[in-house]
Amino acid sequence: MTMLVRATPFHSRAAAANRLNAWANRNGYTLAAQYGDANAEALAAHTTAAMADISWRWRVMIEGARAEEFLTRLLTRNPAKLAPGQAFKALWLTDRGAVRGAAAVARFGRESFQIIATQSDLDWIARGASLFEVQVRDVEEGGLTIIGPYANKIFAAAGFGDPLEALTFRKNFWRGLDITLSRFGEHGGFEIWCKPDDAPVVWGRVVKAGEPFAMKPAGLNAMDVLDLEAGVPRPERDYETARDGFATAPTPFDLKLESLIDDDHLLFNGRAACFSTPRTRTRVGIEFDDDKPSSHTALLRNGQRVGQTMNSLYSPALQRAIALAIVDVAAAEPNTALVLPDGRSAQVCALPFLPSPSDGSDTASR
Repeated sequence: MTMLVRATPFHSRAAAANRLNAWANRNGYTLAAQYGDANAEALAAHTTAAMADISWRWRVMIEGARAEEFLTRLLTRNPAKLAPGQAFKALWLTDRGAVRGAAAVARFGRESFQIIATQSDLDWIARGASLFEVQVRDVEEGGLTIIGPYANKIFAAAGFGDPLEALTFRKNFWRGLDITLSRFGEHGGFEIWCKPDDAPVVWGRVVKAGEPFAMKPAGLNAMDVLDLEAGVPRPERDYETARDGFATAPTPFDLKLESLIDDDHLLFNGRAACFSTPRTRTRVGIEFDDDKPSSHTALLRNGQRVGQTMNSLYSPALQRAIALAIVDVAAAEPNTALVLPDGRSAQVCALPFLPSPSDGSDTASR
């Protein structure tokens, strides 16, 4: 079956700004790979500000009288702790304790939540929700993220009102448009969500607000670099999620996502299996001694394989190639020297590679 590639609500504005006509597919949407120089776009997020289209992210509403009960069983964190307007990052697991998905989960009301993720798992979630008579429906919106040292100033210049705390959101009536503002991202800054028909107007207003602060539009290539610099692993791009209900890998400990598990949350699916699995591997950062990325490549220590890189890219801010990797716990100490199969040198480093580019950021992995 051929999957159709869709345009985001911002496509017309992105196409006008995409001088190289460079496009990429992400989650079934066509998006600008870069608008000009991807390295300059990534650097803008560290020095001024960058704006990116995030409409491609999968979003579903979970609604019904037993919505909280269902999410209590699904998620590795307890949704009862969320008040309306708050969110947290959480995982959901297979029956055998492997990671199926990772997302931000936002509470809209007593009986309504939204899941925002970079990979869909609709069938699994809808099947579980049906057992609790809970409705699951897709959300079709346009989304922009603005990150960088001047993100808060752009927020004020756009007239969005009082600043948002990390992992909160609110609905706004913004000069005639209904929007939702949030701070869910790992890079700080903020997000704007709008009706598809309002997207061109929202893009234009945000660009105008960002002009005095040298804000640049950033494509997928730049955003992937920023994710990597922040130490954020993404499903599909960096690792394969468990799609078999009885899969045992990857575990939250393999991916170093154990911070997304509440110690006092005892009811979620896969918990017993997850905590009974030996913790032999973990996620680390890898810096190479040159500018050549090496994705999904073996890592050696004393001639023995001790791990493998995930996605690897060149970081213009660090001026070298970097990667995330899953390695044996014994080889995970920062400054551990490693070798690639081609003889090139690398070393383990602490994550994140760089601090979040926006003030007051939330750096929890997702």
